[in-house]
Amino acid sequence: MIASVRSLNVRHAICFAHALNLIVRKSFDDIRSFNDIRSKCRKLVTYFRTSTTAKEGLAQVQEQMGRPVLKMIIEVDTRWNSTYNMLERVYQLREPVGAALASLKTDITPPTALEYEAVQDALDVLAPFRQATVELSGEKRVSASKVIPLMKMLNHAVTSKLEGLKSNLTRQLAESLGRRVRETHSSFGINKCDDIPTLLDPRFKKLGFLSQGTLQGAISRLKSECATVIRSCGLHSSSSISPPVQLPASSEAGQSSNSDLWHLLESTVDHSRMSSSATADATAEVDQYLSEVNLRRSEDPLVYWA
Repeated sequence: MIASVRSLNVRHAICFAHALNLIVRKSFDDIRSFNDIRSKCRKLVTYFRTSTTAKEGLAQVQEQMGRPVLKMIIEVDTRWNSTYNMLERVYQLREPVGAALASLKTDITPPTALEYEAVQDALDVLAPFRQATVELSGEKRVSASKVIPLMKMLNHAVTSKLEGLKSNLTRQLAESLGRRVRETHSSFGINKCDDIPTLLDPRFKKLGFLSQGTLQGAISRLKSECATVIRSCGLHSSSSISPPVQLPASSEAGQSSNSDLWHLLESTVDHSRMSSSATADATAEVDQYLSEVNLRRSEDPLVYWA
């Protein structure tokens, strides 16, 4: 890993999992009303997890209803997925919880019908973010090339769900999530640790990018990197560079004088020819690769490059 970072001259790489956590957390903070519902659910969960009487009462109600006995899940501040799991479990147990609370002496109140409706909508909006987190965390092959396409898919998922949301509160949450996803996508798009891997993943190539500007910038960087490799390895077309012109025989002093006089210009011309050839070869190589049909998402990109 250290050798790879040094070879690629990578000074900083953004952690996508951390960025995803910040997107969701900050979007929660943007919508105070939703945070109030979340706090209410957390208080409810804490009560059923800490009170033995309440815990046993909830289990008995679930058994009486013929349901599997499930326990409440508490959120962890450093993992947004735990908030999703908490809200999902609260929504699943809304009926048993209501029945259990009716027989318990407590001032804890469950969410209202409208608040449960907002939780249901929120779970629908947050489901793609949970899926992205789980998929990236469980990736066994490559992950860097997935970052930009995942951001594009998250933006599409949130935008497509906006019209079907019943709660105005959850619509605000979806809009905040979409805005933050697009901002974060721009940050990843200008980072060569993410854009070039996306282009070089034969499953995504150009299809993974959200904006044409980001895509064209990534293609330019890839061609530049390719040209650098070609020049350093001497892989450019030798036929494009003319052999040195043989001067007619003359005195040794005349040859030395003439060579010294024109050495700078001739070496500059040769370097220019080599550089131009490498750039042309890199452009042709990258264009040919990008024009090929993409692999299916289930295929292994490492097998393709091997």
